[in-house]
Amino acid sequence: MEKNNEKTKFLEIKRNDNFMKNKTIRNHEIDFIRSLAMYGIIINHIITKNKIYFKYKKFKELGFLNTLVFWHNNGFSFISGFIGYKTNKYSNLFYLWICVFFYSVIIYFFYVYYKPQVINDKFYNNLFPIIFGRYWFFSSYFGMYLFLPIINKGIAYLNKNEFTICLISIIYIFVVWHDIMNLNYDVFRTNKGYSVLWLLIFYITGAYFGKNKIILFGKKKLCFCLTNFLIYIFLSFLFYKINYCQINNLEGNYKFKYIIKLRKLLSRNFDSNFKVIQSISIIFCLLQLKFNEYFGKIISFIGTLTFGVYLIHHNNYVKNDIMVNLFNNEKNNLSLLSVYKLFLTKSLLVFILCIIIDYLRNFLFNLLQIRKMCILLETKIFEIFNIFIH
Repeated sequence: MEKNNEKTKFLEIKRNDNFMKNKTIRNHEIDFIRSLAMYGIIINHIITKNKIYFKYKKFKELGFLNTLVFWHNNGFSFISGFIGYKTNKYSNLFYLWICVFFYSVIIYFFYVYYKPQVINDKFYNNLFPIIFGRYWFFSSYFGMYLFLPIINKGIAYLNKNEFTICLISIIYIFVVWHDIMNLNYDVFRTNKGYSVLWLLIFYITGAYFGKNKIILFGKKKLCFCLTNFLIYIFLSFLFYKINYCQINNLEGNYKFKYIIKLRKLLSRNFDSNFKVIQSISIIFCLLQLKFNEYFGKIISFIGTLTFGVYLIHHNNYVKNDIMVNLFNNEKNNLSLLSVYKLFLTKSLLVFILCIIIDYLRNFLFNLLQIRKMCILLETKIFEIFNIFIH
């Protein structure tokens, strides 16, 4: 029993030390990727879920903007593995769950009081948002997190050669083979990238490059970044041309069947071959950036609040009441440049407003010491498990 108590105390001290380290030391490049990916998510959600695409349907170029930001989900999974493979703190998962619960309940009561006509479900649907699938990414992330103690242990014990073989096998079987063998059948149930399995695949990919970092200097770094950026731009343009080009006038033409096949191969799914290459290319490029201390602090401040941006703007009520009506009062006869400016500006305003709201939530959580409570809860759970196991 004394050994168990000593082990529990050591575990608590170690986790508190890790918490203080993570609190003071931030990876600015990762925070920049996290912030940029979240801004991309807002842009993607507005294009795909909003009336703007139908309002400005003549501007197919909006599709190019969508393909430019479509690396966001893969990016989040990648950076989770890049920085998360060394530790696996369930307190982080508890904290994120409380954030999800907080916004679901607060936004629900806000609409009950101010706009009751918008309410179209029961309170318990918002009380248990993960169970009722309100946020698909966090639901999948939660499922993935349960595997991480095993995954991270394996990553720690694999040497570089073993890990390389493992990663190549995963990429080949789950990505390359899938696209080559049968484009019409999701043989491994990756669900177009909207699944626990796919998040795990990109988590492992991120962990590989986190463990075996690409460190370059001078001309090598410049060439590396330029090459990856050109690959990213080329593939984005290719996706745009194939997925948004008019093919009705080609029906019956020999080119028609090839374009259809290309559309399947260059699909807008997160788990397609070329989407994987596009995502990794831009991430590689961004990882090589370096920021000064002052700018880095600003980026890290924003980076810590990006999860709240997702929870606020993608809440069912906010999404169906505010996000879809962002462009209702705008003119139809705008030029392409004006539409781009308007679109990027409103997306940025949504991002900034959500950051401000989540800053207030973070301030409240710090006052209530929610994170420390999550660490304590994790410690108590480990104590109970130790008692039952021994």
